[in-house]
Amino acid sequence: MKKVSLAKKAGLNLKRLIRKSKYKTQVNFSKVMGVNPTTTRRWIYYGINDINKIVSIAETLNIDFKELLK
Repeated sequence: MKKVSLAKKAGLNLKRLIRKSKYKTQVNFSKVMGVNPTTTRRWIYYGINDINKIVSIAETLNIDFKELLK
């Protein structure tokens, strides 16, 4: 079984958490984060390598950053 990196897990969880959040779509979430929707898609598909960005995303989603890493 292939091991998934924490960065990739964060990306995979981000998609689910955006849908569950008040933002509902990647586009709405991107606007609030101040990034291009393409950046959000990259985070989802390639992972989030920057811990500061993970914390910032968690704050925007009003969750503990550990939720992104589960």
